[in-house]
Formats: sequence, C-alpha cells, structure tokens
Amino acid sequence: MEAGQDVRSRRTAHLVPRRRRPLVVPVFLLGVLLVGVLSVRYAGGEEAGRIDRALAALVPMHHGVLARAGEALADLGDPIPVAVLLALLAAAAWWWRGGRGLALVVLAPGAAMVTTSLVLKPMVQRTRDGSLAFPSGHTTAVAAIAATAAILVLGTPALAARVRRLAAAGLALLVVVVGICLVGRGYHYPTDVLGALGVVVAVVPPAALAVDAFADLGDDGAAPGTTEEPPTRRLPAVN
Repeated sequence: MEAGQDVRSRRTAHLVPRRRRPLVVPVFLLGVLLVGVLSVRYAGGEEAGRIDRALAALVPMHHGVLARAGEALADLGDPIPVAVLLALLAAAAWWWRGGRGLALVVLAPGAAMVTTSLVLKPMVQRTRDGSLAFPSGHTTAVAAIAATAAILVLGTPALAARVRRLAAAGLALLVVVVGICLVGRGYHYPTDVLGALGVVVAVVPPAALAVDAFADLGDDGAAPGTTEEPPTRRLPAVN
C-alpha cells in the first residue's frame, strides 16, 4: 500500500513546488529583458559586435581533437539528436512523473523552439553566413530539453536534495558546453547563444506552472497534501 501511495505522491507532486513559484516571475522577466535588449541591438545585422568578438576569441575550436569534440557537441542541437532526446525524456518523464511530466516535455521544449525559429529569427533578421542566427536554434533546443529535465528532477521530492542539485548543475554545464562549442566552431555569435538562453528561461518555467495549474483542475478530489512532498514519518506496522 505504501509503495502505491509513494508512486501517486511522486506523480502528482507539483512540477514547481509552491515555495519556488515566486521565483518564476523574475526569471521570466529576466529572459524577456535579455531577449528584448539583444533583439533591438542586433536586429537586421550581420557583423559580430565587440562582445561577440571578445568572447569568441576565448574559445577557438578550429583544428584537431578539440574541433571534433566541439562539432559532436554542437550537433546535439540537430533535428535527429533533438528528436531522440525528446523521446527518451518523454518516456522517462511519464514513468517518473506521470501525466504532468509528459505534458511538460510535450509542451515546453516545443514552445521554446517555435518561439526561436518561427517568431524571433524572422522578426529580428540577424544573419551569419547568410542564415538567420538570432537566437541560436541549436542552443534553444538543447537548453529547453535540459531545463525541462531539470524541472522534473528538482520538483521530485523522492530524490535527495543533493542528488537534485547535482543533476541540475550537470544539465546546466551541458548547456554551457554546447553553447561554447557552437561559438568555437563558428556557427553562432555568443549573443545568439545568450538570446536562446533568454528564450528558454522565459518559456520553460512558465510552461511548468501552466501544466501544474491545468493538472490541479483534475486533482480537486484528491486528499489534501497529495500534490506536495510526502511526509517522511511512517506509522508502525500492525501485527
């Protein structure tokens, strides 16, 4: 019986715990501000700015093993790797977090990628080598998947707090490395990568709140407290 209750608690727990919900608004506003400022600054341009040149000079990846490693990591944002990662994350989210987790994987990364590719790129019209570059679509894809996975992990009370923090830090590090590789290989300017990160933080956390709000509509009949962290105290067994 306890095992079944633990599974239900894990699957009905909020994606964004109540104590963290106030953080979503400033994170959202920061993302919007970052994208807005960079969009205005680089709209219609093609040349690198001073910040772009300075940062890109720190991470050249043009030859040897570093170039091959950078290429492989940059390619994580290609359509096929993204589709594979999304499928794996969707399966894991459904198994671990139930309908809420699956809904987040279906909604959040797709919304971020559509915002980048179909809204901001044609609107801002910043180009590099003849292609629309701002925000970086590869960075958006990888960062959106990583942010979605981080929300799923951080909102899981069944995992130890240290494990949750380490997992989230590892996902953040992956995003940073992929962004560096995209810059080092010459596919994007650093500000393209920063713009993509702004899109992700403006889209993914609010998407998690939306999923929670919709899911709560169907949980009205649940016992109080089933959507938050389950108690750790256990009653003694009856002989």
